[in-house]
Amino acid sequence: MDRHIFPDHATLVNRSLKGLVASHPNLALIPAIRTVYNAAHDTDKVSLICGGGAGHEPGSTGFVGRGFLSASVSGDTFASPSAKQVLGAIRKVPSNKGIVVIITNYTGDNLHFGLAAQQARASGVENIAILPVGDDVSVGRTKGALVGRRALAGTILVCKILGAASELSLSFQSVLRLGQTVTSSIVSIACTLGHCHVPGRDNAHYSVVQPGTIEIGLGLHNEPGAFVVEQPPPDKLVARMLDLCLNQDDKERAFVPFTYGENIKPSSGDEVVLFVNNMGGMSVLEMYAVVDETISQLEKLNIRVRRSYCGSFMTSLNAPGFSITLWNLTHNSRLVTALEKEEELKPDVSFLLSLVDAPHGAAAWPSSALVRHDDDKRAREEKFVKFEEETIKEPPSTASERKIFVDPAHLRHIIRAAALEVFAAEPDLTKWDTIVGDGDCGETCANGAKAVLKALDEGLGNDGELVSVLRELTEIIDDTCGGTLGAIYSIFLAALTAEVRALAPSTPNAPPPPVDIAFWGLTASRAIETLKLSTKARVGHRTVMDALIPFAEGLAKAAEDSSTKGDVADEKAAFAKAEEACRVGGEGTASLKAKLGRATYVGGDGDVVLPPDPGAMSLVALARGMGKVLRGEK
Repeated sequence: MDRHIFPDHATLVNRSLKGLVASHPNLALIPAIRTVYNAAHDTDKVSLICGGGAGHEPGSTGFVGRGFLSASVSGDTFASPSAKQVLGAIRKVPSNKGIVVIITNYTGDNLHFGLAAQQARASGVENIAILPVGDDVSVGRTKGALVGRRALAGTILVCKILGAASELSLSFQSVLRLGQTVTSSIVSIACTLGHCHVPGRDNAHYSVVQPGTIEIGLGLHNEPGAFVVEQPPPDKLVARMLDLCLNQDDKERAFVPFTYGENIKPSSGDEVVLFVNNMGGMSVLEMYAVVDETISQLEKLNIRVRRSYCGSFMTSLNAPGFSITLWNLTHNSRLVTALEKEEELKPDVSFLLSLVDAPHGAAAWPSSALVRHDDDKRAREEKFVKFEEETIKEPPSTASERKIFVDPAHLRHIIRAAALEVFAAEPDLTKWDTIVGDGDCGETCANGAKAVLKALDEGLGNDGELVSVLRELTEIIDDTCGGTLGAIYSIFLAALTAEVRALAPSTPNAPPPPVDIAFWGLTASRAIETLKLSTKARVGHRTVMDALIPFAEGLAKAAEDSSTKGDVADEKAAFAKAEEACRVGGEGTASLKAKLGRATYVGGDGDVVLPPDPGAMSLVALARGMGKVLRGEK
């Protein structure tokens, strides 16, 4: 169905959010960053933030409220929100205990939400963690080896469980560890009779399910199904979907252990919560029939359905299909039992059920009693909050902010030289990316370099304070360098900022550490480990990491060598080793087969000679510019 009331998806997102908030008195909206939040947010409980692209409504926006999410951030249709949006949401719902950011396991969400979390850490937020949800079993272990399972409607179930745990005033660590056990106990599979249509876009760009067929194992963004089959009768369809979730002999998809079977005792089978999700275009009449068929088949397999939910949780616009999610309560209780002693978490099924049954104040969750906050508190909150650009920026530093100072002239010289070298590399980066990508890498890097040079002209680094300089560089790159490369650089810089801040004196009179090669080796190597939490890319995958990891490891190794010799003054030779490792890694990508990104589809048959990876070579240029200053070159 490609006809819509609203033909423009770009303006539709904001209007939908405004309509949601206008219809539910416990919600408020920050239009500038497309963030819906609980108007009665409690800072004494763990904050929970979720979000992602629009088009999955109710998605996470419909599950904000007491006992559920603290805030939800929406991007454009099927596009991740920016790190700036997420950071704005983090600042709007602070917590004295900590913040858990629940994300769907997609590249854009991992990078942008991960960057925002790093920026929050660099600003002094102590307890903040990313919890990715990947419940889809259609992508097998082999195909998804690097990226893991993608997300389906199980994401909303995770939000419900953790929302109830937060409402019980559990600690940050308890909520996070509980969430990790829940995500390890959920499986989902989807099917569709046809693909969705985005308002305002040409339907010809979307896959069409052929008449008489059905796709099993599709994603949330119009990705085609893993299996295209002749449409079976409903009982056979449900049986096929359940087999993909339950079959322990399928080594590609047996992500969660299940005990079941017609030959076992009914008391020996696992207990589950059943979640049947409307992908957007199914009638309610058919949806409840799917629930009935699924429960019937599970009971025959001696799997006990303790709770069942049916509705629109995580849709794909108007796709005529549904997904089935099973939360294995029995397995989850075993995982809680295996945790180190945590008195707040009870290792039994009844405790887990109490969380899914707990009252809440979310608009879109079925069943359970809705809990609203009192009218007086609601009256003190604006329904639509003015949240302009200056409000999203970093809050003013306080007297207790950690600082560390270096020679401002030397710092600015190094930053300028690095930016100029990246800017000069634009033609080569563009040429290489035209072959292996979409041709925009050179322009992206040049834009970032120009923005850094402009900031230097306006006084960046004039006081020589490292933490603030790194923080501003992170924001500049996030604002001007789009795509995966910009996100990778931004996350690394944000992590580096946090590590530098951690080494800065905690009191004004405390002596600062020497900012030498050992300092940069330690902070860079720690920042790399943090970056690895947000990307599966490693050395050998033909990405920027082929240059960035050797560069950071080279700094750390140079620091060790200098420390061993006691010759910490030889900064030039020490940095040169790291610079050379970066160059070798970057240029070496020319001989690698891409494992991630668009270049995955180019070359590999012996008939295409690939250039080096442009992202990796942008870092080679940056390191070269820094090295020129240290070597005293013009």
